[in-house]
Amino acid sequence: MITNRKVLFLEIKNFLLGRTILIGAISLLLFGFYGFFHGSQVIGRQQRSIENVPKVQEHHLTQIVAHGTGKPVGTTAYYPFFYTTNPASPWAKFSIGQRDVNPQMLKVKMLAIEGQLYDSELTNPLTLLVGNLDASFVFIFLFPLLIIAFTYNAISEEQENGVWKIVRTTSESTGAAIAGKLLVRLVMILATALVVFTAAVLALQLPLSVPTFELLTVVLLYVLFWFVLSVLVIAFGKSSSFNATTLVCIWIFLAILFPGLANIVINNTIPVPEAAETAIRQREGYHAKWDEPKKPTMEKFYAAYPQYRKHPVPGDKFSPGWYYAMQFSGDLESANSSESLFNKLSQRQTLSENIARFNPVIAAQQTMNKIANSDLSSHIRYLQSVKAHHKQIREYFYPFIFEETPTESIDWAGYPAYRPTGYVPEELAGGFIAILAWTVSALMVSIILFKRNFTQTEYIQNA
Repeated sequence: MITNRKVLFLEIKNFLLGRTILIGAISLLLFGFYGFFHGSQVIGRQQRSIENVPKVQEHHLTQIVAHGTGKPVGTTAYYPFFYTTNPASPWAKFSIGQRDVNPQMLKVKMLAIEGQLYDSELTNPLTLLVGNLDASFVFIFLFPLLIIAFTYNAISEEQENGVWKIVRTTSESTGAAIAGKLLVRLVMILATALVVFTAAVLALQLPLSVPTFELLTVVLLYVLFWFVLSVLVIAFGKSSSFNATTLVCIWIFLAILFPGLANIVINNTIPVPEAAETAIRQREGYHAKWDEPKKPTMEKFYAAYPQYRKHPVPGDKFSPGWYYAMQFSGDLESANSSESLFNKLSQRQTLSENIARFNPVIAAQQTMNKIANSDLSSHIRYLQSVKAHHKQIREYFYPFIFEETPTESIDWAGYPAYRPTGYVPEELAGGFIAILAWTVSALMVSIILFKRNFTQTEYIQNA
């Protein structure tokens, strides 16, 4: 009788000498290194552009003031742009998320804000779920294929070549033999995951702080899910070709087809016409004021800023005070549509998170994006901060505009500086629970199937 220790030793030797582990591990490392490079390049370009903003802003305002010397502030204030930035977190290099499709810099003018915000598509929280080959892509989409390659023939290959009968009759415990074979593969899979993750931490210079360990937790839970899912398929006791085909089909469904169906569901469930309606209403609200009496427009403005009533606006000629009040009125006209837009986007994000409970692939990707602050919620926070900054700029210049102060007489660099939102920890429990729940469920079913299909008693009776 061969002891379980000897069986385990032989399994380790045979597995390590196989070509599958060498080719799979090397291929994944190569993809991983490219993913690290790509993530660093994308985020690096964004960061370099952001670092140049203060110099560009200073030069821009200097030119504006030089051009506007001798003119009132109200005339000059039409021209300058005021830059805002959304710096990437250190973990965005690991999971780029939507940072490649959403603008990371927005320059706003004193004009109505709503028409200046939406330079990109914001209506789909799962857009480009499969996009960048960054580190998260390697773990989310490529690592499951490595797990499948390591596990699909763990038992079936020996069944097909007749070795399994010898193992079952000579080993002390069939269950221990199966556990040993699977344990060897699990250890190698986890070791590969840790090596690749460590390489990512070093290559991307990720800080050893809570978010990095949260990313590691997602990676390990996700790897465990795919390993247990592979074990579940193996537990049916079918052929190697059946196992491989089934697992690849499951991967295609969870990683490609399911997200596509989720997009359709979200688009049809929560349509977002407000994305275009907001800008249209703002433009209509502004342009219509040219043909209307000035008093109604000014009354709306005075309702928000009563301190400027003491500065009369002439009704028979153009007035900078009236012009910026008209811009403000355009924002008021689109306020309901703007609020509805942000509410709809939040609803879509919530719906996508609810859908992710039924798909560990989406749950893992969304959780990584949340940790990296590269998801839709992070971009919405940025847009809201831009709107708040625009309000500060308006209110800084309003006194000079209504008092008709000369351009050269004010401090053009004294407006409130834009302060990025910074890193915001997001709620991650839903993603962790979703992956863990599917893993535990698959494990329980696997145990039941193994007991039914791979028992020592059944083999002895059949023999």
